[in-house]
Amino acid sequence: MQRVKYGVIGCGVIGPTHMKPSVGSDRLELVAVADLIPERAQRAAATYQAARVYHDGLDLIRDPDIEMVVLALPACHRRALALAAFAAGKHVLIEKPVAMNAQDVRDLIAARGQLKAACCSSRYRFITHHRIAAELVASGALGELRTVYMRSFFPAAPPPSSPKPEWRLKRALNGGGFLMNWGCYDLDYLLGLT
Repeated sequence: MQRVKYGVIGCGVIGPTHMKPSVGSDRLELVAVADLIPERAQRAAATYQAARVYHDGLDLIRDPDIEMVVLALPACHRRALALAAFAAGKHVLIEKPVAMNAQDVRDLIAARGQLKAACCSSRYRFITHHRIAAELVASGALGELRTVYMRSFFPAAPPPSSPKPEWRLKRALNGGGFLMNWGCYDLDYLLGLT
């Protein structure tokens, strides 16, 4: 089986979750990583066996060996890099939120053409208890749903990288604050049930 050759832009907290699956995989090959903080990029490359390190995401996108680009950096930077990746003929996996606003999302959809693109905020739909609950709702075993109540508990987040990422606290940089960054999981979970 031919492995998908990919690169990850953003080596902070989320980036490594997209790098780890490549280690020992017969389906994925992590070719390169990029991050504005050189030490973080070097550490990620060494840990996850990436052959190349870039400090500019556009350089990673221009790498001819890379077929797919993962954007794991603040939302305020995703649109420009996704458009560049689509223009370079790359498939793109974009972390959530996909963009800063609905118009940016429409622009990305228009630009992708026949290329594949994905957003990974639907991950809870693949958890066993969610699939069972969705089957129960769909089968009618629970009767007619009139109200759905949900409470989320998240484990403590890993410590922020250094320097401390200011973008998480600034709506102008993160695409909508807590609702966009975490509420999307709950909303998608509920949409998957109903």
